[in-house]
Amino acid sequence: MRRSVFVLGLAMALAAGGYSSYRYILSYLHDEREMEERRNIELAINAVPVQPKLPFALIIGDSISVSYTLLVKLRLEGIVNVMRPMENCSSTLTIRENLDRWLGQTKWAVIHFNAGLHDLEHVQQENAAPGTQKMVPINKGPHWISLESYRANLDNIVKRLKQTNATLIFATTTPVPAGERNRAPEDVALYNQTALDVMRDNGVLIDDLYSVAVQSADRFQIPQDVHFFEAGSRILAEHVAASIKAALPIQTSPGQ
Repeated sequence: MRRSVFVLGLAMALAAGGYSSYRYILSYLHDEREMEERRNIELAINAVPVQPKLPFALIIGDSISVSYTLLVKLRLEGIVNVMRPMENCSSTLTIRENLDRWLGQTKWAVIHFNAGLHDLEHVQQENAAPGTQKMVPINKGPHWISLESYRANLDNIVKRLKQTNATLIFATTTPVPAGERNRAPEDVALYNQTALDVMRDNGVLIDDLYSVAVQSADRFQIPQDVHFFEAGSRILAEHVAASIKAALPIQTSPGQ
């Protein structure tokens, strides 16, 4: 009922026109997405009880990973405890600032991580502190994190992750569709190539989610939006689950 009333309000606001109405709509949609992300994270964390005798895998990523974490967790139930931070991990700058807290004291067997979509988004100010960045249209501001800073941040992140002795897997950044207001589709290849260079220099495994997603993006990605319909998240989850399972120590595999 609440949503129906608001949809009617949106229609009236659009009919009336005006920049203030437009900003109000964007603000509402942003808040709705953040609440949905929070619900999905809580569901993913609590859906399957932790089994202390099983190994632990950590997923670090943005809202794309939020949408597939629960699906990965269910696919790997009884094999590995799949965990993630209770938040959108956003950009490489965000990860650097929070990584020690997210790693905690857990002995991680596998860490599957990604950052890119937030790094390449256009904002009012480059390197703005996480939580203060404000997204703007592509031609109205710089990337939040430049390619040079992206590389440096990833180097720093990988160095810290290696200290855990976990098997590391980097997931390539999924596509940006044409018409996305705050990101340029062509930037994904540039940021992915930079990430791949860092990962190969450090011997980090690659989960090429970009190639997986681009094959079906026309059917399973929301138009003019980096997010995916549920069918698209299921496809990504299958690959993430397979990459984590393959990276587990042999003695922790079923039947060993």
